[in-house]
Amino acid sequence: MSSSDPPEDTDLNPSALGTKAHWDSLYALELTNHTSNPSDIGTIWFSDSDCESRIYQYLTSDILSLPSSTTFLDVGTGNGHLLFSLLEDGDFEGDGMVGVDYSEGSVELARNIAAQTEGAAGVKFLQLDVIYDRPKLEVFGERIAKEGGFDVVLDKGTFDAISLSDEVVQDGTGRRVYEVYPERVAEWVKVDKGILLVTSCNWTEEELVRRMTEGGKLEVKGRIKYPEFTFGGKKGSTVCSVAFQRKI
Repeated sequence: MSSSDPPEDTDLNPSALGTKAHWDSLYALELTNHTSNPSDIGTIWFSDSDCESRIYQYLTSDILSLPSSTTFLDVGTGNGHLLFSLLEDGDFEGDGMVGVDYSEGSVELARNIAAQTEGAAGVKFLQLDVIYDRPKLEVFGERIAKEGGFDVVLDKGTFDAISLSDEVVQDGTGRRVYEVYPERVAEWVKVDKGILLVTSCNWTEEELVRRMTEGGKLEVKGRIKYPEFTFGGKKGSTVCSVAFQRKI
């Protein structure tokens, strides 16, 4: 729950949801289901919170004033549905969108769905691990390489999943992969005007802000509002979305 009270600084307990084996298994099943029934596109995460609609409203608001040529990188893209949802009203161009996931099954599923989705022919999907694969921006086109990253990097539940991994990065620091995630994902965001938009249900807004900014590479740009409820005298929401800007 996203709460206005200061949270305790705790880690999330590791679970199977933080393992690549889990996601490979899930997308193998969803690929099979989609092959049998093309209308079955798999799970749309946070759909009960109207998350994708709220993300779209934020990205098309006067607060950001993003042009149609905005470039997007969807980290942990899954079935690619978040990118497809941004294409529906024609405010953004598909050839500026890239979805990446460390699961090969996810990438195959997203590509299959893209082939059946109007206007999605230009959307690229690649197998890539943002923790270990450092940015080779020329792969994504001359403009992205020249500008040093993407205008918008999207994370809808990916940091949540990474936070459930007990894997330790082999860099001598003893940090779990979620602890290095903010500094690694920041490298894909264009300096100055680029933003990273993270949506979470496992962290409160305050925890998410602290985790993403503690390395000093990111700062808060804005937030998306969700309906709040009161429980035990505290106000909060089941989901939070916070936009971060890469520091110069």
